[in-house]
Parts: sequence; C-alpha cells; structure tokens
Amino acid sequence: MRVDLALKRLLLVKSRTEGKEACDVGAVAVNGKRVKASAEVGAGDRITLDYAHRSLEIELLADVGKNVSRASAKALYRVLSDVVTG
Repeated sequence: MRVDLALKRLLLVKSRTEGKEACDVGAVAVNGKRVKASAEVGAGDRITLDYAHRSLEIELLADVGKNVSRASAKALYRVLSDVVTG
C-alpha cells in the first residue's frame, strides 16, 4: 500500500493529500529513508512522521486494508517513539 494512503487510513494525517504533502517536504521516512508518497509499505515497516512540533515513529504490525475502522486503526501499528520538540 502507498505510504500516503496508509497514513490516512491509520488516522495519522487528515487526508491523503496531507500525507502526500508531508512526503513531498521530506517529513516521512520508511525504515530510515525519506520516501515519496508512492512508496510501498507493509507489515514490519517502520514509519517516521515529522509534524511541526512532534516526531512520531511507528511500526506496522499488519498490512493496512482497504476498509479500516477508527476503532481498529490503532491496532495495526505500535508507537516506537513520540517526541515533542520545540
């Protein structure tokens, strides 16, 4: 699955467009490497997302499906680090 779409379905960004823009400015890394929005992610991948005043690193525990409910979204990943900056 595309990383921008995965971020949207996991409720880490508000929209797929916001996920794409985050990738475009270099705020998203998969397994330590900055990626484009079209990069594929799956179970076991580590995603780092740099917000304005926060850095979040997660590990995908399962593949993100087409239909992910709000209740089950958090069960698909675990937070490795959540650092508030500034």
